[in-house]
Amino acid sequence: MTESRALSEVVGQNARAHRTKGEATLDDVARAARFYGLKWNTGRVGDLESGRIPATLPTLFVLAEVLGDVTGERITIADLVWTDGWVEINPELTVKGETLARSLQGEPVHLRAGDVHGAVDRMKEQVPKLLAELKELPEYLNKTEITALERAERNSGVTEERVAKDLGISLLRMHHESAHLWGDSFSRERDRRAGANANAQRKGQITRRMKEELRVSMRRGDGQ
Repeated sequence: MTESRALSEVVGQNARAHRTKGEATLDDVARAARFYGLKWNTGRVGDLESGRIPATLPTLFVLAEVLGDVTGERITIADLVWTDGWVEINPELTVKGETLARSLQGEPVHLRAGDVHGAVDRMKEQVPKLLAELKELPEYLNKTEITALERAERNSGVTEERVAKDLGISLLRMHHESAHLWGDSFSRERDRRAGANANAQRKGQITRRMKEELRVSMRRGDGQ
């Protein structure tokens, strides 16, 4: 597996590769950058190519145009972030370079386990725990439709984690309970009830109501 690198390092390496391929100098890039509002000199361009300048969207936007001007090559922002290795987005998230590049080409951002560094290994470590949790699920949850469960898992996020913690149940149990009661995730059902343009107060009221529905269902033990 290729070693992960900071996004600024990936951008710097790609910028240098495009510049040298187009036989442009550091001064060529600096002069073109100044035309687009960046107060760069050759030292600043060198800093960028060495990964010492943060890869912000405004910088990437101008850089793609600048490199295009000095090399005659049309360059996209996705070209600047592409790598066959891993890119560090923040201290907690490292993703495949190709996944990041695809998102900048217009694809929806939807991370899968294989897109996130270490996610597959973490999932494997959780298998024994998940199997134990499955055995402990109440009998009535065995009636949950598979498609509903898949929807609940797919559409879950931070809301489900918070509600599960508040109810004192596992996230796996949360998915099953939501699928059994509503055929979808907690947050999707909340948003459906709240309607479009609902404010935070409205969503909060519905959240409390739905949490009580979950409590009642679990107390009765029949999911009805």
